[in-house]
Amino acid sequence: MGMMRTSPEFHLYNRQLLKRRLELGNVQNIFEISPVDNQSSVRYNVKDIRNIVPEIRPRTVKTPEMKLFKKVNHDVIFGIQKKNWTEWGDIHCSGNFYNFKGSMMLMKNVIIDPLRKKSVAKGGEDIKSVIGHTEKDEEVTIQSGFFNIPCEELPKVTFRKRSHFYNWFSGISTRKGDYDGNSYDSTFTVLIRRGDYANLYWTLMELFNTYLTIRLFGENPKTTDVMIMDAHPAGKLDNLWSILFGNVYRIGHMQKKSFHKKVAWVLPDGPMSQYVQNIPFVEEFKFALYQGVQNSSSLYHNCTDSQKVTFILRKDYVAHPRNPRGKVQRKLSNEKEIMDYLIKKFPKTIIHAIQIDLLPIEEQIKLIYETTILVGIHGAGLGHTLLLRSGSTMIELFPSSYKRSPNPHFQQFAYWADVHYDRWYSSSPAQKSNEWVYVEPEVPYKIINHAIDRFCKH
Repeated sequence: MGMMRTSPEFHLYNRQLLKRRLELGNVQNIFEISPVDNQSSVRYNVKDIRNIVPEIRPRTVKTPEMKLFKKVNHDVIFGIQKKNWTEWGDIHCSGNFYNFKGSMMLMKNVIIDPLRKKSVAKGGEDIKSVIGHTEKDEEVTIQSGFFNIPCEELPKVTFRKRSHFYNWFSGISTRKGDYDGNSYDSTFTVLIRRGDYANLYWTLMELFNTYLTIRLFGENPKTTDVMIMDAHPAGKLDNLWSILFGNVYRIGHMQKKSFHKKVAWVLPDGPMSQYVQNIPFVEEFKFALYQGVQNSSSLYHNCTDSQKVTFILRKDYVAHPRNPRGKVQRKLSNEKEIMDYLIKKFPKTIIHAIQIDLLPIEEQIKLIYETTILVGIHGAGLGHTLLLRSGSTMIELFPSSYKRSPNPHFQQFAYWADVHYDRWYSSSPAQKSNEWVYVEPEVPYKIINHAIDRFCKH
């Protein structure tokens, strides 16, 4: 009996087949992560995705501060979401090239020639081997002929200033007629050029932009191929891509031409980076990450859930070739004093004090899923706020220097995640380096106590 198309064996076969077709070989950056429940994560069609996400209930958090969001709509996103492609998108090349206001591109019947590119690194290297690399070393520049589509004449297109889309567009060449290949190597592929790949905050935004792009085009994220268009080394957050999407591979490891039915360029300036208040698919995105690491059934905490406080500790660690010493700022100078105090004050509450970046990303998501109160000094690890379940609380602690120029990033994440948000600013004079922050133990105690009291009142 043949393999069922929904079986784990079939999807493993597909991954192996793709690797052979593209001559990728056994490279570490072909992420082979399989969800805990393979069948539940791969057997649905795109029309069924909404059905596996729990029903969305009314928001529980308060109205955000007036200055938290900009009074703008991301017209392209909402236009495409309503399928108004003719209004928001221009169709060219007999339907083989779609331009959506310079924000997203869709090409059809695309030949990709990976040899028509330049880069110093291949990508996926162990970080120890690339210490000292510059950002330029990790850029991939493509040349004319990298993309090839059926077209008489390409349109003139304008993008945002300094957008990498200018380089990608210059890489398009045209042909007459169809490709003589026997079949498509991929039915739907998205291309993403990542920025700060080692920073959870920026990685989550790029993951969401990728997820959003796929869903706006009506495709299934779990059957979409993702082509990484940069040459960054391997990082601890890389597996997030495999958790959410189908085949994930780096352009630096491709050796031969491939034929793609549809290729989309991922939205580089998504609604989160533009401070748009109401964004589609956030709950669905969160639930996909939950389901990718465990059998999760709820986007919400129940009132009967036990309180679990996760206190994220900032410590030095090497995660970036341009920070070989691994020095980080805004570390707690009295973390033991604080934890001893909290454990004494909350004897029946589970309190985790943890350097969360030391855990595999799958374990981080599991921990955050169970967390009801997340606490930490301002830093990238608080990006996990976006993955907290509705009704949770995030408490952000700031050095005094941030009073002059408040950073709203994680407060925005809290709003989009339907999570309560509390903040505290130190009154101690800011150190020049901002390396250490002292927090009176009673400060987190009072805020956590308030969060626990509020937990069952909403």
